[in-house]
Amino acid sequence: MKKIFNFFVVIQLVLLGHGAFAQQKIDSIIDPKMNIEEYLPPLDSLYIIGLRNNPLQRLEQAQANSYYWNMHYVKRIWTQGLGVFYNYSWGNLPFFSGPLTSQGQNVTLLEGYRFGVDLRLNMFDYLGYKGRVGQAREAWEVAKHKKDVEAFNYKKDVADYYTNLVGAQRIFTARNEDLFVQQVACAVAEKEYKEGVIKIGEYARQKNVYAIAVAAQEDARRLYTNYYERLQVILGVKLHNLKRK
Repeated sequence: MKKIFNFFVVIQLVLLGHGAFAQQKIDSIIDPKMNIEEYLPPLDSLYIIGLRNNPLQRLEQAQANSYYWNMHYVKRIWTQGLGVFYNYSWGNLPFFSGPLTSQGQNVTLLEGYRFGVDLRLNMFDYLGYKGRVGQAREAWEVAKHKKDVEAFNYKKDVADYYTNLVGAQRIFTARNEDLFVQQVACAVAEKEYKEGVIKIGEYARQKNVYAIAVAAQEDARRLYTNYYERLQVILGVKLHNLKRK
């Protein structure tokens, strides 16, 4: 009976230690013991968030917009030769002469307001206008397609990093559960060794198994942190700020 009681005391101590360990978090990183799929928004939402925040994607969008406005500028460049004037004229030289009355009387105006439109086109600009507009339009189309290709590749990268992060979190969960089991077994083996129930060889073997479990959990944690940071960088935002609502 006393042996069973001591065993449960060992279990409780291990649970307390395991619980304290579970409270430890890497600074600003979601605890790998949490279900990352339930914490983060869906993959499609992450992709949209990344398009808004990733600097490279914003650069591609800005370049496409630049080519778009340049195309519209080239379309209207012919208006450089178009001028509108409005002024007041006076002196002894008429600027209008013609019939202004119903009786056909001629009236000569020596002063007054006048306005008009002046259009001057350079033949080189006129003949090359269509080509320049076409070139600007094609540059805009190239920029659009380049942006679409970058967005497609970006979506693939987001999906890869997300699925790898989810997989790494599941591996960590399995390694963490195995570590807990080995931690309990090692604590029991240590107690039994001290009581003379088992020999040093059996105790050493259990300690070695526990050490392997610790190393495996640390490898899983490192893998999780690696994919966590990669996804965080490619999205351009901190993942702990993206908690699903």
